[in-house]
Amino acid sequence: MLSNNFRRVFIFGLALLAALALAAPALAQGSGDAQVRVAHLSPDAPNVDVYVNGEPALTVVPYTTVSSYLSLPAGTQQVTVYASGDTSTPVIDVPVKLAADGVYTIAAVGLVTDGSITAQVYQDDLRAPSAGNAKVRVIHASPDAGPVDVVPRGGDPLVTDLAFPEDSPYAEVPAGTYTLDVNSAGTHQTVLTVPDAALASGGVYSAFAVGTVYADSLDVLLVQDNASTDASATASASASAAASAPEHMLPDTGGSAWLPVTVAILFACSGVVALVLVRRMTAA
Repeated sequence: MLSNNFRRVFIFGLALLAALALAAPALAQGSGDAQVRVAHLSPDAPNVDVYVNGEPALTVVPYTTVSSYLSLPAGTQQVTVYASGDTSTPVIDVPVKLAADGVYTIAAVGLVTDGSITAQVYQDDLRAPSAGNAKVRVIHASPDAGPVDVVPRGGDPLVTDLAFPEDSPYAEVPAGTYTLDVNSAGTHQTVLTVPDAALASGGVYSAFAVGTVYADSLDVLLVQDNASTDASATASASASAAASAPEHMLPDTGGSAWLPVTVAILFACSGVVALVLVRRMTAA
């Protein structure tokens, strides 16, 4: 009896290994794609086309545009930016490393005229804030503005000593409507005011400081990062609203919406195969 039981356990173990071997290839491909959006924040750059791995992703993207999120395979992706309609000389051509399930904003910042234009990668955090709160961070994208503090009118500083092209951590604040003063760091000298900044409960926001001091074009784009969720998109600011760039389907270079279903079917079939093998071999 002991020998028969041992034999059955051994056979079942072999069958289970076979099942796992069948499912392993699908599991290996199961890492999540990264979510990536593109922001055109270079004030003297023309409309641009954005390519990923040599394929067009966004076209005719104007200044101050923050696109919707696009899905890209995890790993290193080559991001190339051209002046719209001209693929002879890229304005930006950089490899960008993306983690599985990561969320990113890739921003064109700096100036074309002095050759400082570059791609800056910011890591986004779309996790919801506590009940009744909103989350907001600031991205300093004004190339000739010095470090700044961002202070809600009548409150404590939300961000201090933020320099170009850095971003602040996300901060949780009670949902509501705020007047935000952008001050020269360490002073009460206000260089820009954002009135009526409405932060909805559950909303996650990025405030992009854009433009230049030289051209007297400093402005703020207040964008809801999690606008596709249930949080109400009621953000407003003195800056013009961020437009969505035309989107094109990216080439299928990895990942699949059918993958979870495929894995589940493989596991189910593998389990049946294992059970049949056990019964046949033990019956013999």
